Amino acid sequence: MATQTGTDSFRTRLTKRLPGPVNQRDVLPAILLGILLAGLATVASGALLPPRYQAVPALLWALGFGVSGMLLGFLFGIPRSLPSDATATMQQDGASIATTGDKSLLSGTPAPMEINSNLVEVSDWLTKIIVGVGLIELKSLPAAARSMTSFIAPSLAIDTDTARAIVGAVMLFFSVHGFLTGYLLTRIYLSIIIKRADNLVKNESVLLDSGKEIDVSELSRLQQKSLEDMQEAVTQILLAEGNGSGSTVGSVGIASLADHPSRQNPIDVLWLDDHPRNNTLLVEQLVRQNIRVDLAQSTAQALSLLSKKPYALLITDMARLEGGQRQRDAGVQTVREVRQLTPSMPIIVYCSKDTAVTYGQQAEAAGANFITTSGISLLAHVNKLVRQ
Repeated sequence: MATQTGTDSFRTRLTKRLPGPVNQRDVLPAILLGILLAGLATVASGALLPPRYQAVPALLWALGFGVSGMLLGFLFGIPRSLPSDATATMQQDGASIATTGDKSLLSGTPAPMEINSNLVEVSDWLTKIIVGVGLIELKSLPAAARSMTSFIAPSLAIDTDTARAIVGAVMLFFSVHGFLTGYLLTRIYLSIIIKRADNLVKNESVLLDSGKEIDVSELSRLQQKSLEDMQEAVTQILLAEGNGSGSTVGSVGIASLADHPSRQNPIDVLWLDDHPRNNTLLVEQLVRQNIRVDLAQSTAQALSLLSKKPYALLITDMARLEGGQRQRDAGVQTVREVRQLTPSMPIIVYCSKDTAVTYGQQAEAAGANFITTSGISLLAHVNKLVRQ
């Protein structure tokens, strides 16, 4: 089942240790909004309860201090971006992989565009000025606060000393709350928005020969699986040669993969996997060999495609979601049903090592022609079967 099934055991262990996913970013705005509403309700209650001041001016000043604090928090929370040379180096490292022979899997990566960082520079400049001036004038802040409360107090239309105390509490609460709200929301959400926008502008993706586009991070993840398969295949060949076995299955498979004949007419292959993006690079290899690959994500969808169109062979994973439930032996059932529909069509099961060990014999008994956990071996046997 490609790399998704290749992490089944790890995911199972991780699920046992962690509870269900909780998105902390979605909870935070609700908490901040609840605190803000509680503060506004407390300020508004002064119009009904003693000292019965003017609620409208008090609410307006509260919102003003809150917005001012949010603006300051926004300036302090704007994320800094990596230098353009660093991001370009990261992109080049991610795009310099995936070559086969003298021809690359990738048709080329667009050059990254320079990101407009004026907002970040202005934020950095203003925050430094604000912190510098604040530290210099720190001793005069209490006097400035008293002056502010004296200026606002008459608008509440009550005793001056009481009004100053209320204004001081409003100013302190809503300024601090606004600052924290602006900083946290900017730091969390704006970072995500800017990262997504930068990725779109800098084109941090590569275009495959088939016309499909894939992110550099996703490409790197899939290439890691391919490298592991390659290392394992080479190790098996070396061990077989050390034992004196000249014509091993591994060497024959590698030879058939490297020396595939060119085909005038394309050959159709059906690939069943509920996570098809994990097979992107393997599908790309088959497409380069003039093998058209149709994708299915469930047994029902695969059977429907098989009833409408003849295929040279079927590739299926083992563990996947069927009917909203995860079935670790879904591939076995698929092999049984496909064998009833097309008894002679070759079937390859591509799955993780643990599912191959657990359900491999059942799949063979159901009629699977070949079971593998290696992408290199998979490509080799696909070429072997389509030539036959």
